[in-house]
Amino acid sequence: MLVMSPAARKAIRKQQRREREAKRGRLPGKRFDVVSDRCARAIRLAFETGVIASLLGLEGPLRQGIRSDLCLTGWTWKDADDMAKLIVAEALKKVRAERPSWNEGQREWTVEAGTLIERTHCAKCHKALPEGHHKFCGDLCRWTHHARLAWLKQASEEQVVRSVTNYTLT
Repeated sequence: MLVMSPAARKAIRKQQRREREAKRGRLPGKRFDVVSDRCARAIRLAFETGVIASLLGLEGPLRQGIRSDLCLTGWTWKDADDMAKLIVAEALKKVRAERPSWNEGQREWTVEAGTLIERTHCAKCHKALPEGHHKFCGDLCRWTHHARLAWLKQASEEQVVRSVTNYTLT
């Protein structure tokens, strides 16, 4: 008869609990809170030490890391991604991170503090700007650029992802 140490029994119970969580596709409330608290502390520390310039700076790496760890413990990718998204969203809420507006997230946003970007090439086609033009080489580039931005603002998330990646579902 095999005799197991208390540490080995504890490790087996922990593994079995993780397998049950993976099958359910959710974490118990206490574990969820612990993981989101740790993420919030990491975000706060990285921001205070200047490692990241924004409280949102670790959103992607944290989500990827949590998703990866969950997948390694038997979670499906979709369930792991959904849970990672919830955990990181909770952590960002705990540190009171505020997402910028859509316009502030665009590279054209240069009005704040009176700073302007001096352009030498068209923002649409990247040709050299003619004399007297500051952003676009002509009306066609200006119209198509603004029409595209207007469409992106109103499109659904799936439409934007498909458009940006040139990927269509078949």
